[in-house]
Amino acid sequence: MKFSLARQRAFDQTLNAPDFVLVYQMGKVGSSSIEASLEHAGIPSWHIHTFDDNEEFQMYHNTDDVACFFDWHIRAAYKLTLSHRKRILQKRDHLKIITLVRDPIATVVSRFFQDLHIQFIAGKKNEAIHGDMDSTLRHLTDAFETQMRLDYFTGWFDRELKRHFGIDVLKHVQDPSQTHWRIEQGGCDVLLMKCEAINQSTDVLGEFLELPDFKLQSSNEASNKWYSALYQRFKETYPFERLFHLYDAPLYRAVYSEEEITQFKQKWGQ
Repeated sequence: MKFSLARQRAFDQTLNAPDFVLVYQMGKVGSSSIEASLEHAGIPSWHIHTFDDNEEFQMYHNTDDVACFFDWHIRAAYKLTLSHRKRILQKRDHLKIITLVRDPIATVVSRFFQDLHIQFIAGKKNEAIHGDMDSTLRHLTDAFETQMRLDYFTGWFDRELKRHFGIDVLKHVQDPSQTHWRIEQGGCDVLLMKCEAINQSTDVLGEFLELPDFKLQSSNEASNKWYSALYQRFKETYPFERLFHLYDAPLYRAVYSEEEITQFKQKWGQ
């Protein structure tokens, strides 16, 4: 990411636009189609996961490995930029925010595999990791169980929306059978959506954005990832029952019904 005063001033204007929308959620919960739709509709927006740092530093215990992929001076400049932009948004009289939540196991697994390069650092001197599927799976399984910070996912709404904008999501979510919630508090207008229902939420988004003709666009994300074979083997062999405790976290108990949680467990159970 390049930083310049001119670029910053131009983006400040975007952040202050009357119809600006902040797309603000943890990674891998299905926001790409919303981003594409806002751009297609000509709505100024910004997509952000955290206002504190690159989120990888919050998500993994092995931060020394994470740091291998970030230049310290660029990271420092980025953190200052995040702080500057947050102050602008906090000073707005009115701010629309779209945020999403997703089955926590799906979120954690998707994010881990997006960041596989981080977990290969520790095994870079082991040739088997680069040539043998079983050795690679053992290495990644160990990294998955020891390096992921699961509290990043269960505590995201308190650490981000509540801390920075005063929105306590759990106080507003009453009925887990709903697919979305509208929260208006302190100048913020928040639309919280379940990722699993996003394709049926065009009307909800249109009403929130005050655009009756709003259309949900495909993000055209490539499905054939370089790690697809490894990902499939991991899903086939990992005992996901070890992660079922995530469904007991207050966030997921509030947002998902017992029926939905049962369906998630059946999906991931061996």
